[in-house]
Amino acid sequence: MFSEKSIIVTGAASGIGRACARRLLGAENQVVAVDLEREALETALGAESDCLKFFTGDVARTMTADGAAALAVESFGCVDGLAHFAAAHSKLNWDQADEDEFNRIMSVNITGPFLMAKAAAQVMIDQGTKGAIVLTSSGGVLMGGTGENGRGGPAYTTSKGGVLVLVRTLAKSWGKYGIRVNAISPGVVETAMTSEYSDEAMAGAASRAALGRVSQPEEQAAAAIWLLSDESGFITGENTNINGGAAFG
Repeated sequence: MFSEKSIIVTGAASGIGRACARRLLGAENQVVAVDLEREALETALGAESDCLKFFTGDVARTMTADGAAALAVESFGCVDGLAHFAAAHSKLNWDQADEDEFNRIMSVNITGPFLMAKAAAQVMIDQGTKGAIVLTSSGGVLMGGTGENGRGGPAYTTSKGGVLVLVRTLAKSWGKYGIRVNAISPGVVETAMTSEYSDEAMAGAASRAALGRVSQPEEQAAAAIWLLSDESGFITGENTNINGGAAFG
């Protein structure tokens, strides 16, 4: 674990993002926490402080990405890393999903990570500093998604597959600047998103895992933080499956 780093964390009001922000703050890092509503951020993380700043907005908008990066520079002097967890879920199957649903999901889950990563990397490049970026894909990419039992449908899983391509592309683009870009692919995690899953789906997820259970947000956050750290300094363009040994297929 590292300390005294300036990290932007999206989706910080709940789930893995909240767990990540809390772990970073507990290790004496500086965090710009990004989510849609300030009240939700305050409930999750407490009041703003010298080491915690809030930025609210839609990650699929350039003004949110650029604003969060600018706030990190203004408050903490730099951007050392980005942990991007903000996402939109869709459980609609092919016969229910339409162009509006696909465009909504792609906007948040593909455009969002691109814009957030671009803004963070631009600061790193301008300041001549190395850094690390972690984006979030999904274990559902390996299985596909039909939306059955409340789980992610085709729009969601397709968007998360795109994140893996984005990671490889950005890693190639920014490696010369010393900026690493990686992804985590969580299995089923106990979060607000999976609260939509049926009991059957949650039980099935647990049974597919070699560890016999679903994941907790803190376990996913710990892996993301490791990918931000110097301990993973020669890893870029990669995806880490954090699924408890789930058997996909």
